[in-house]
Amino acid sequence: MKRASKVKNYPPLPKEAKENTEYLASMPRDLVKELQAFVFDMDGNTAKIAAVDPSNSGLKKYIADNFNEVHLYKAEKKDIEYMLKKHPADFVDEIEKILTRDENPTNGNLAEIVDMIISYSFIRRASDIHIEPRRNDIAVRFRVDGTLREVLTLPKSMLQSLVARFKIMANLKIDEHRRPQDGRLEPEEFPETSLRISIVPTLFGEKIALRILNDTSKSMSLQELGFSEEERDILVENIRKPHGLIVTSGPTGSGKTTTLYSILQQMEKDDLNVSTLEDPIEYTLPGVNQIQINPRIDLTFASGLRSLLRQDPDIMMVGEIRDSETAFMAANAAMTGHLVLTTIHTNDAASVFSRFMEMKVEDFVVASTVNLVIAQRLVRRICRNCSTKTKLDPVVLDKIKERSDILEVLNKNHGFSAKALKEKKFSHGKGCDVCLSSGYEGRVGIFEFIVPNKKIRDLILSQGSTDDVRAAADELGFRTMLTDGIAKVIEGETTFEEVMRTTKPIN
Repeated sequence: MKRASKVKNYPPLPKEAKENTEYLASMPRDLVKELQAFVFDMDGNTAKIAAVDPSNSGLKKYIADNFNEVHLYKAEKKDIEYMLKKHPADFVDEIEKILTRDENPTNGNLAEIVDMIISYSFIRRASDIHIEPRRNDIAVRFRVDGTLREVLTLPKSMLQSLVARFKIMANLKIDEHRRPQDGRLEPEEFPETSLRISIVPTLFGEKIALRILNDTSKSMSLQELGFSEEERDILVENIRKPHGLIVTSGPTGSGKTTTLYSILQQMEKDDLNVSTLEDPIEYTLPGVNQIQINPRIDLTFASGLRSLLRQDPDIMMVGEIRDSETAFMAANAAMTGHLVLTTIHTNDAASVFSRFMEMKVEDFVVASTVNLVIAQRLVRRICRNCSTKTKLDPVVLDKIKERSDILEVLNKNHGFSAKALKEKKFSHGKGCDVCLSSGYEGRVGIFEFIVPNKKIRDLILSQGSTDDVRAAADELGFRTMLTDGIAKVIEGETTFEEVMRTTKPIN
């Protein structure tokens, strides 16, 4: 009797897979259509692929040519059709089809173009959308991983209609063209996301900038942010303290607020009153009372903090210290039994103490309240999909040799001489569809911590210089952002170019 052939049972497509478009572009759109399959997760050369027919011979050849290991899932035809609509290759083609039909789109077509721009920005993980009028056309650019990239060019003739459409969506004045306007819009297709909009007049017309704010809780662990095990231990120790200041510092866009959000998520909040003052509220945090700053009604960081102190708080997050009044109130709240998390603008951790004193906070208050200072920057992460190892480019090698601080760290911490660097292979991204040929995908933090000891507190009390504080921190085994960045280069997370871009010698 003929034995029945075994039919392999593939697991069904997970529900969340269709919302993960991060790796969709790794398979060209025509192949998604031809093979009736798509990639929904990747880790190096290992992938998760969903297919209508996982045993398809064409799919097997594609897998053999591109991956070391693949986990296959069963998809339905409707899943493929859904993902084809989300595929990035569709974006420019579809807009060009609309413009071919009508260079000055009707209201319906214009709304479709605007929706497609917003949708595509989400697929590409953009943090900002810039719509910039030029002399002869309009550039649409996305900020992805901190870098602006042009994704589309539109005809100049549709600028007025395009600006009007965004103004209507954000309830702004359509007939106002001379003054800047700010607002907020919430696209219906993405109910848990809002966009903060700014429109300003320029030489060639009104420019639109949109900041994408995801209102859902973004659960990022301290490890995902880039904190080492030692740094995570220091953080956990300090968030368990009943009072004091935890301060993150760095320029705009360095991830300070995300770090504070992640710290708040580590806390047991069931028996605590946790409140924040933010501008803007970027993510919704469960168990936290979040307050949006609004200077138009005199709800500033200072006035909001004054009101919060009457709300019996245990832990407070003050989004940013911008003035002397907020600095004074935050420090005094920390001194009177509250744990306060906040951000401030300084170039490094050692400068935070003098910045508080420049804001008229007394030295003894600074010395007694600051428990932990974290300075940080964001560097782009090497794309996992196209990561490879190769020797350093001669131009990059020459730039490293010009940085004595980098050579010192490499020699002291990793045993690399300038000569050895020439032969050493380091990770970098070749460039692929997933990372838009940049070689980078996502970002990771590089950090430096200062936990004040008696010597540092005495220096603050005697109003010692920032250099004195930095020297005292060095004696404690202080790990600078440069040290942390180079360690991440050695580990294959980022590149020397990124570390050099974000760190400069302190004179």
